[in-house]
Amino acid sequence: MKRLVLLGGGHAHVHVLQAIAEPPDSALSITLISPVATQVYSGMLPGWIAGHYDLDECGIDLGPLARRARARVVPSSGVLVDPTRREVVCANGEAVPYDVLSIDIGSQAFLGDAVGVEKYATPVRPLERFVLAWEALVGRAQRGEIGSLSVVGGGAAGLEVAFAMEHRLRTLLGADAPHVRVLADTPVVLPDYGDGARSRLLRLAAKRNIGIHPSSRVAEVGAGFVRLRDNIEFASDATFWVAGAAANPLFRESGLRTDERGFLLVNDFLQSVSHPEIFGAGDCATSLDHPRPKAGVFAVRAGPALVTNLRALLAGQPLVAHVTPKRFLALIACGDKRAIGLYGAFTFGGRWVWHWKDRIDRRFLARYRVDEARPA
Repeated sequence: MKRLVLLGGGHAHVHVLQAIAEPPDSALSITLISPVATQVYSGMLPGWIAGHYDLDECGIDLGPLARRARARVVPSSGVLVDPTRREVVCANGEAVPYDVLSIDIGSQAFLGDAVGVEKYATPVRPLERFVLAWEALVGRAQRGEIGSLSVVGGGAAGLEVAFAMEHRLRTLLGADAPHVRVLADTPVVLPDYGDGARSRLLRLAAKRNIGIHPSSRVAEVGAGFVRLRDNIEFASDATFWVAGAAANPLFRESGLRTDERGFLLVNDFLQSVSHPEIFGAGDCATSLDHPRPKAGVFAVRAGPALVTNLRALLAGQPLVAHVTPKRFLALIACGDKRAIGLYGAFTFGGRWVWHWKDRIDRRFLARYRVDEARPA
């Protein structure tokens, strides 16, 4: 019997679990290693922050998917891969053997070299910690304990989080809502996007009194303040860190080949370039020949190709190349059920874009919600 281990419950692995269950393979042993029972869909997180969704609307329950695929679940995280012994060492001490390993563990928050971030700021990842911190902040704000808050990170994720926070707090507290600011270390916010999208979002931020501060690299986060490299200091009763993606140290510590930032380096078949029995998808991996931004859309697109190539390798058959096009549709939520859309140089926006995004997100989640009363 061949042993397939899925390390992480990310977007691509959700698809693998569903596909492998239809039909299940009695000659295949599957193990899912995941420290969380529910995979929160990052595309809907800003909508939850803004108050448009309940948390259970934004997640995929991994348990039913695993049971339908007849997969054993190890409720832990992987801390080391031993390619020689072909096993994953977990945080709970268990060593899980594999013949083929697929890794979809996402990325970590990039903390940089600022002082006090781990103690006084809340990274957006892991999402479970962020969820608890945001719920606590809403309670503090309603008690009048928050005068201002800072979002560190000027990319699309940072702006989505800031717009969502401003909307939720303004909805709850009106004129007494805390001030929200965005601190970016780049000369402009949204550096990876065009001027059209940037102009639209800057106009919205000005209209809602969201402070946008480019070229503002954070040097220190403390209890009640954020200090920049040029010694400008902002009062900040809560600081959220949305400043890009960092690699899990597991890859380098396991001796797997990585890119310069430590992400697993894979070929066009989604295989590790140093260990062909190991696959990687989503934010945790970088394509050697066709690198793409760390965006959830690429993990979603990788799911079908990953299933195809896992099955092919297990069966000793040829693999199929998967190259994601550079251009992709980006939909940036703006807090109050509006969104900005981008496809290449084309930019558009409005309430209809948010409702379009909402339909796309709900349809994606519905594909992976299992009715356990239906026979496999």
